[in-house]
Order: sequence, then structure tokens, then C-alpha cells
Amino acid sequence: MSVRNIIFLINKGIPTVERPKQRPSLKERMIWTGLVLIVYYLLSNIPLWGVPETRYDYLRELRLIFAGSFGSLIELGIGPIVTAGIVIELLVGSGIIGLDLTDPEDRRFFQAIQRVLSIVLIVTYSVFYVIGGRFGAMQLSKNLLVIAQLALGSLMLMMLDDLVSKWGIGSGISLFILAGVTTGVFWNIFAPPNIKVPETGRVVGVLSALFIEKSGAIYRAGLPDLIGLASTVIVILIVVITYGIRVNVPISHTLMRGQRTRYPIRLLYVSNVPIIFALALMGDIDLIAKIIWSRFSESATGWQQTLMSILGTFELDPRGQPIPVGGLAYYIATPRGPTDIIQDPLRSLIYLAIMVGSSVIFAKIWVITAGMDPESVSRQLVEQGLVLPGRRASSKVIAKVIEDYIESVTILGGALVGLLAAGANFAGAIGTGSGLLLGVTITISFYEVIARERMLELYPRLKAFLGV
Repeated sequence: MSVRNIIFLINKGIPTVERPKQRPSLKERMIWTGLVLIVYYLLSNIPLWGVPETRYDYLRELRLIFAGSFGSLIELGIGPIVTAGIVIELLVGSGIIGLDLTDPEDRRFFQAIQRVLSIVLIVTYSVFYVIGGRFGAMQLSKNLLVIAQLALGSLMLMMLDDLVSKWGIGSGISLFILAGVTTGVFWNIFAPPNIKVPETGRVVGVLSALFIEKSGAIYRAGLPDLIGLASTVIVILIVVITYGIRVNVPISHTLMRGQRTRYPIRLLYVSNVPIIFALALMGDIDLIAKIIWSRFSESATGWQQTLMSILGTFELDPRGQPIPVGGLAYYIATPRGPTDIIQDPLRSLIYLAIMVGSSVIFAKIWVITAGMDPESVSRQLVEQGLVLPGRRASSKVIAKVIEDYIESVTILGGALVGLLAAGANFAGAIGTGSGLLLGVTITISFYEVIARERMLELYPRLKAFLGV
């Protein structure tokens, strides 16, 4: 039996959501999306059973991105699922796994292997998260129980993502990220005055701080402040404006007497995908570094000490959270506000370079694996009867025209999302720059999907034209 057949066989054993027999209406899709969101919030409030209280939060810096909830059934969030996507994208994009994603059979195999790897990483994450010391020393039976709970939580998120993609609007992963980002931003702005930081006694919410601390709310190092609020508004406006920048390629429809229209190619052609993958990769490195440090920091010798020096060393802050002070984890940790930049400018520059560089790399890989490259796009246009005015109906002709556009916006768009995310972090934006960027782009994409579905319901004949 070939490897491909084995993957398909394993994939059949993974629970999946059945596709609807007919396309659900917009109202039905919105209801399903809302129900999934409610279930997500319920899961985020179900505590892990049998674990001792601990102050360690290995994923504290990435809660908004991984959409997890500290101490809950979905503590790991979508981390393992996104990581599986990263690994497969890299393997396919680099040619290590030779797949032609324009071939339906190869694309089916691509989706199957991604699901199988997601399950493997869900179990792997759960095991190493527990034995790495996140919950301290526990008996074997409790370790197994917690591992099972963590794996179940991530598996349920995977199923909910599948449900949204087939019955709802957009993707579940985007929905969970948006939920986490909006909750975090709302809380940091509107937290009531009785919610305070235990160590300092200062209020958490920006608006509460404005009434209580007056001018002291303008800049509060390490806490949400008015400068961060202003940065948040500016970042949102920049992202919205940037998202609307596009190049319109003129095309005509062969089946509608040559009626002309435009094919838009956005500056943010790859949207928020590069930053999700970049942050997930950086989060994985940070998580591994914390697990190794937690396990060996007190008794490290030889290779263990060397590995910690490379990946990262940490110190505990007054709240008991591990803070990176050396190694790779130190340079990929998000600088929060001007204070962090002034304290170590070199670290901030390296962080900026990592964010921009990784976003560009993932942008180029995503264009290939998602069928957004010039050849795939031109083939889709020809199949829909769309051609360039005055040119013969050939996918090669269209590909040659749009190739430079797509290549440019892929690189520029990838670099821009990395730059925007890092810049917003430097300015101390509420909810982190990366979270804001993801939140705004996901909101816009949801709006566009809803508008498109509404248009298809009003004008059913467009379904044949758009190939729906």
C-alpha cells in the first residue's frame, strides 16, 4: 500500500462534517456561524479538570493569535492546526512533497495530509505541553487525563473550523482569531475600574484610567494607555485604506458579447495569511524554548545548556510569567511600546526584519499552494469565459500579463503586513499590532463574503457567471 493510500485511509477515520446537499442560504450560514461562535466561547470557559493552579502561561503572548484560553479546555487553541498548515505549505512550496495543486486528486491528497498532520500535532502538542511542566509535577494518571482534555479541545476547534467552512461564513480559524482579538481589545479599553493589576494597583481599562489617573493615562508602560488607543485607531484606518488599494486588469466575457469588466488584484493580495503563519511559527519556537527552559533550567548541563542558549532563556516577572532574556526567543518576543524599543534598539530591528522577511516568504509560498499564482488564476478566468480584450482566449496570454502584477503585490503585500504589525507593536497599539491587523482584515473579508452572498441571492444568474 502506497503512502498516499495510507494517508487517505487514516483521513477517513478522522471525524468530519458532512457537506450540505444544497448551498445554504445566507441566513442559514450566519446562524451556523453564530452558533459556532457561541460554542467557542463556551469551550473557552470550561476549565481543565484535575490540574493544580499555576501562574505559568506559556502562550500568554500569543493568546490573541492562537485563539486559546488560559486554563480552559481550548488552552492550546488553533496552534497545532495552524502549525500543520505551515509544515505542509513549506513542504509543498519547496518541492519536497511534489504536488500539482491544480490537479483535483493532488489537492485532495494535500487536504488529507494536512488533516492527518493536524491530529498528529494536536497529540504531540498536548503531550509535550504537559510533560514540559506547564502544570507542574503530577501523577501519570493525571498527566494522561490532562493530555486527553487538551487534545479533545483542539480537536473540537478543528471540527468547528470544518463546520464553518462548509455550513457557515469564511473559516472557523479566522472566526476564532477575530473573537479573541475583539474580546482582548474591548476588555483593555472598557475594563471597569475595579479591575486592577495586582502588583501595582493600577486599573486595566484605558477609559477607566483616563477618569482615575487623568494625565497619567497618556502613557503607561506595560499597560493600555491613550497613546496605544490612538495607535489602535490609526492602525485600523491604515489597514482599511491599504486593503482597498488595487490594480484593475481589464477583461471581457466571451459569453456576454464581449462585455468588459475588471479583474482586481489587491495590494494585500495574500491578505493576512503570511502574518498568521509567521506568528504561529514564532509562537512554536517560543513554546518549545519555554518547555525546555522549564524542564532543564535548574539542572541543565552540556547540550541542554547549549540548546537553551540558542532557543531562549527566561526569567520570571513579579506575576510569575516567564520573560525571555536571551536566545532566539528574546528576539522574536514582541516589543511593547517605545520603552522596549529604547531599552534595546537592536532587538527591535531584528524583530522587524524577522516579521517582514517571514511574511514575504510565507506570502510567496501561499500564492503557490492556494492556487493564486498567475497560471492558476489565468486558467480559472479562461474556464469562466473571461479573456483579455483584443487577445486570444489563452491562459498563457493572461498569465503573462498578470504575472508581474501578482509577483509585485505578493512581495509588497507580504512585506507591508509584516511592517504594519511590527510598527503597531512598536507604537503600543491595544491588542498588539498583529492582532489588530488580523482583526481588521478578517472583519473586511467577512463583510465581503456576506455582501457577495447577498448579491448572489438577489441575482441568482450570477452563480453561473461566477462558477458558484
